[in-house]
Amino acid sequence: MSQSEAYRVDRRPGLGVVDEDSDQLFLDRVRLGMRLILAGIAVVFVGELLLHAGERPLVNGVQAVNFVVVALALRCLRDTTRRTVVLGLGLFAYAVTIVSVGAVGIAAGDAMTPVVLFVGLALVTATLVPWNPGWQFLTVVMIIATAIWTVASTVHAPRLFWLQNAGSLAPTLFSTVFLSHTLRRQRAAVARAVRERDSREESLRLANRRLEQEIEEHRRTEEALRFAMRELDHRVKNTLATVQAVAQQTLRSSASMREFGDAFYGRIQAMARIHTALAGQRWEGLRVAELIELVVGPFRHHAESVLIACDDSFVSSELVRVLGMALHELATNAAKYGALSTREGRVAISSRVDSGGAARLRIRWNERDGPLVSAPTRRGFGMKMIEEALTYEGGGSVTLQFPDQGLRCEIDLPVPQPGA
Repeated sequence: MSQSEAYRVDRRPGLGVVDEDSDQLFLDRVRLGMRLILAGIAVVFVGELLLHAGERPLVNGVQAVNFVVVALALRCLRDTTRRTVVLGLGLFAYAVTIVSVGAVGIAAGDAMTPVVLFVGLALVTATLVPWNPGWQFLTVVMIIATAIWTVASTVHAPRLFWLQNAGSLAPTLFSTVFLSHTLRRQRAAVARAVRERDSREESLRLANRRLEQEIEEHRRTEEALRFAMRELDHRVKNTLATVQAVAQQTLRSSASMREFGDAFYGRIQAMARIHTALAGQRWEGLRVAELIELVVGPFRHHAESVLIACDDSFVSSELVRVLGMALHELATNAAKYGALSTREGRVAISSRVDSGGAARLRIRWNERDGPLVSAPTRRGFGMKMIEEALTYEGGGSVTLQFPDQGLRCEIDLPVPQPGA
């Protein structure tokens, strides 16, 4: 058994013994004590046969019975969980051995040899078997009683002579009780030390695991920060490039600085709203309905000015930027020249995902009840953004129609279905 096996007090009624974390250790010690007894019986039995061949059959018979009883008890001791059985069989075999030693001494007319064997048996049980002092005291009383019986039966001496011999033997035997007590305390101390050591080792292992987890978490955080910095740098550069391009194109298509300021400010505001919404969604993208409300909503005169009928179509962050700016240009054009330039005008916007084959997002923009519309004679920056940006960056197509009742725009974009 390993040194980490600690002892505990078994408090089941009637036992009161010191138990280890594994009952196997206790069982092994009892079995070892019985093997030593068997070895001793065998040595004495063989010696009797060699030295007194055929002279003392009673002695040999008692020893043979003793050997058989201890061997049977040893064979029965296999279950580590039944401590009561272990203690009962162990004590029974030990008691049979003590009585057998006394009986052999009486049969041989020898009192000295049994007394010496009794002392040896007491020392073996005190040091080997992990009984508590109460059990050891019981075995000592058994030994003293058997020794008195042996001496009184074999030695013809003055009255109460056996009491004098038993008295001289008692201090030695009872010292084994204190020896058992001392060893029990030492085992308990060792057990406590082992438990404390194991507890410290476990605490250190837990601390090491926590430290490793913290280091790994710190490493992942650093990687995430580096990735975020690279992503931020990339997005800032893209945003600055977009702002620069919008400023240049707006300036070219503006007839005056006032017109430039209004157009540029509106486009920058639209980009800022889109950027803020994407940041709130961790740059994963937006639903089409959210994007339309975000970009076209500010141009609404009243609740029915802009009617939105969209499904749960979802677009990625890169497509959101391009589509949002295109929708902003449509809304700006409607506010200047189309349906949103009057309170009576209406804009109906719908979207759906056509899942036939490769999924495609189809958006329809219909204006009505506004001023009469005609095809523009000049294609400004806004018109170019609507027609070209979605085609170039989004891989889609845009169809613009200019019937008298209002502008119609159909946008067709390849996008994944929601959740894809």
